[in-house]
Amino acid sequence: MPGAERVFGGRWNVAERAAKPAWVQIEEQLADRIDSGRIAPGERLPAERDLALALGVSRMTVRQALASLAARGLVERGVGRGTFARKAAPVVHDLARVTGFTEDVERQGLEAGSRILTAAEQRAPAHVADALALAAGARVIRLERVRLGSDQPLTLEDTWVPAKRFPGLLDLDLSGSLYALMRERYDLAPVSATERLQPIAAGSYEAGALGVAEGSPLMLVVRIAYARDGTAVEFARDRHRGDRARFDIHVVPQNVLARAR
Repeated sequence: MPGAERVFGGRWNVAERAAKPAWVQIEEQLADRIDSGRIAPGERLPAERDLALALGVSRMTVRQALASLAARGLVERGVGRGTFARKAAPVVHDLARVTGFTEDVERQGLEAGSRILTAAEQRAPAHVADALALAAGARVIRLERVRLGSDQPLTLEDTWVPAKRFPGLLDLDLSGSLYALMRERYDLAPVSATERLQPIAAGSYEAGALGVAEGSPLMLVVRIAYARDGTAVEFARDRHRGDRARFDIHVVPQNVLARAR
């Protein structure tokens, strides 16, 4: 089984009686090798049978690990062709600019898409009303979507906007850029925002929506976005896959800001 030995170097075995299932251990080991370049992009992985024999697990266990890697965009699988590594570049989110998912993904050369989970008008929960500076029980539109980059799930968005400021929004095509609709149909494009970043672990709901293993690292971004007149037009909780997102922050020294005033 030289192929499997080449991949794992003969120094790694599935840990018995571990908290993580065997398929998760195998997935993580292969993902680490793909991310580090030890398995090169386009390189063919050993056959399921060879991996199973080398690691002392069933072919079903190996198949589950490879299926999860495929869902993460790290490998490509084809009937009769085998499994090939595909190192997925992270989507860069520039926190110095107010941009939406669509713009960020398309800047990376990927095709943006959506799978809509919720699109409805309802009364604002207390925390949403507070974030949007609305009266208790005000009407809001909730839009929950899995955002895709070239058909790969990357981000789980949960977005709330004031219904009064966006009449008829639910009648529009919500599969694309929400910010573009806010700009072109309502002249209320976000021009500034406050964002809070927090690393979290994927629960069962997030894992199912994003096609990752439960417990996988995610980056939660909580955002309040403001229109040109200073009113809040969006409250959002975005959960980005940790293996497919990078956040860049441009820090300007205070003395430079003072001179610019």
